[in-house]
Amino acid sequence: MHGRILSAVTLAAALTLLTAGATLADPGGQGTVTTTQQFRDIPLFAPQAMQNPCTDEPGVLTATAHTGVFHTTTFATGPEIWLTTTAEGTATFTPDDPNGVTATGHFAEWFGVSANNKNEVDHDTSTFQLKGSDGSHIAVHEVIHFSTNANGSITGNFDNMSVHCG
Repeated sequence: MHGRILSAVTLAAALTLLTAGATLADPGGQGTVTTTQQFRDIPLFAPQAMQNPCTDEPGVLTATAHTGVFHTTTFATGPEIWLTTTAEGTATFTPDDPNGVTATGHFAEWFGVSANNKNEVDHDTSTFQLKGSDGSHIAVHEVIHFSTNANGSITGNFDNMSVHCG
């Protein structure tokens, strides 16, 4: 669902920072560059079409990251980067039918990348907990893993998502 969008955006940022790492490092080539950025009140992803698992009603899921941290470390001694992003905030399911069941709640997400000239590993975990206007409970959990070796061959790849009504 939204993990693929976030993964693509974060991977693009990671690759940009990876290529910039040597430039940003100290002139002697001995150091690391670490950056940490905080963000507040930004949309987590574009509205995602989905069905309410409790009612089967179509609608859209939106989320706003009320707090988040984007952290990177690059190394002057070689093409290597560590990157993590965490975010938490509110989420809303709005049904296509204005008389349908709406749901609101909380989400938390973590994304990380470790890359060097020998391999790359990307991870993402997301959890959404929403309460419906009819008292129902929607839980969405996703875990994504992607890894490659020095030849660019994929050595691991999965995207496990569960959506439950309770």
